[in-house]
Amino acid sequence: MKVKTLVGMEVHLQLRTKSKMFCRCAVRYGAPSNTLTCPVCLALPGALPVPNRDAMLMALSLATALGCEIAQQTKFDRKNYFYADLPKGYQISQFDRPLGTGGKLEIVTEKGVKSVRIRRLHIEEDVGKSVHGKDVSRVDINRAGTPLVEIVTEPDMNSPEEARAYLNALRTLVHYLDISDGNMQEGNLRCEPNVNIHIKTDDGIVKTPVNEIKNINSVRHVEKAIRQEVDNHVQAFRERGAAIADEPRCTLGYDDKNDRVFVMRHKEEAHDYRYFPEPDIPPIHIGAAWRSEAGDRVPELPWTKRERFAASYGLNDYDANALCRERPLAEYFEAVVKAGCAAKPAANWIVGDLGRHANVANTTVDALGIAPHRLAGLIRLVEEGTVARQTAVKQLLPRLLEADSDPAALVEELGLAQVDDVELIEREVRAAAEAHPQAIADLRAGKNKAIGAIIGFVKKQTKGKANPKIIQDVLKRILEES
Repeated sequence: MKVKTLVGMEVHLQLRTKSKMFCRCAVRYGAPSNTLTCPVCLALPGALPVPNRDAMLMALSLATALGCEIAQQTKFDRKNYFYADLPKGYQISQFDRPLGTGGKLEIVTEKGVKSVRIRRLHIEEDVGKSVHGKDVSRVDINRAGTPLVEIVTEPDMNSPEEARAYLNALRTLVHYLDISDGNMQEGNLRCEPNVNIHIKTDDGIVKTPVNEIKNINSVRHVEKAIRQEVDNHVQAFRERGAAIADEPRCTLGYDDKNDRVFVMRHKEEAHDYRYFPEPDIPPIHIGAAWRSEAGDRVPELPWTKRERFAASYGLNDYDANALCRERPLAEYFEAVVKAGCAAKPAANWIVGDLGRHANVANTTVDALGIAPHRLAGLIRLVEEGTVARQTAVKQLLPRLLEADSDPAALVEELGLAQVDDVELIEREVRAAAEAHPQAIADLRAGKNKAIGAIIGFVKKQTKGKANPKIIQDVLKRILEES
């Protein structure tokens, strides 16, 4: 049985505006419940919505970056449904004239770069939040009215891993544009994968219903939920055969504690929401001035920067992808190179050594506090042979993290300069050879792992300062002796 997985994604992205989409209430995560409200977001009689211009421009910049076709004229609509956290009984959204259509987002997969097509991008307002306790449920209206952009893709992803890559690429893009935190844990990026499979049989291709999975709070859970739903479709086909193609589409939930998806209800269609134009907001013309202003907000995009880093700096795919994942990190790298450091060593230090310190500190590399010219100076000391790399990593880097000191001055102060005295190093290598005769015999027999004992001895005797190249040159000469 040949199975093809198809995943489309609906992402609701909260925009990082100071105020809500249709009123002046502040947008602030974690504020006391029901303190960020007004007659508009509480849907009191007579309250009229006014669109947030900055939210419109943020959405336009995202549509531009994705290569969407921008509507000449867009409008808002009422999407009618009833839920406890929806004060008006409808949501102001966009139906038949979305802000953008078409476009694509490039993702990096194991098989290379792939384009995920964008079907539509539109603006809407967020709803409130239901907080469920043991015996009671409460409603917090703080979030109601927060500006959202919904991005809907075509079903171009063919695995849970590609869905993860899409979400990561989208988060990178919105960080570059500085329009959203893209934080799933705080709810400002929420995604709903639409999943089905195509099964090739002797009688043709059986297409299972497209089911939508809601309420997923992490990228890892998105992967697991998709994998579970694909398994469910395969099992259903084995049990019911081609008849599964005629079953209704469902809206599903995901239980991350038990790693299972479950049916919440049958999927609503557009007519179930009884869309009609929002009478209190006239159609909006997206003219040249708006397009130009939105375009000015779009920086060099991550995929363009990735290609430039590979071409201009000679970086491999891994380093280019890692450095371009966040805009501040890419800018930090270029600042280090501009300060007089070769690109490849800079990438190795930033992605590797500094990246590990950032992970431990739960922060970002650019926020560690080492000025680019200081890091460049440290790397140059290593590349020029003034100080051993291990010494720089273990003794100098921690000092730079504590205080933004001059690396060369630290080397002088701590006496860490690398020893290049050939006679001194040769004496220590010969002493190591006498202390480890079996290691010398193993090296002569081609067992190269034994070199560790010799190098370790010499480094201990020289407090890690002996030039490793000179150690190896001397050792090679000793091994060639009869």
